[in-house]
Amino acid sequence: MIETHEINRIYSIRLCSGEMRAWKYLGEGSGKRIWWCDSSTGLIFNEESILYAWEVVGVVLPLSAGMEVQ
Repeated sequence: MIETHEINRIYSIRLCSGEMRAWKYLGEGSGKRIWWCDSSTGLIFNEESILYAWEVVGVVLPLSAGMEVQ
């Protein structure tokens, strides 16, 4: 199954360690690489550079909605 994500939407991510992160989906760039931005650090990276397992667990709602996972 191919997942589709909305550009500039923030997603709740579970790392293999169980740690939860909020990453903004930046979309596909050159070379068909998929780019993300870690919302807490501002670090921009592509999926190929991630050396551990992770999964998208939901969409993070905007601050006005309490930053809850949908």
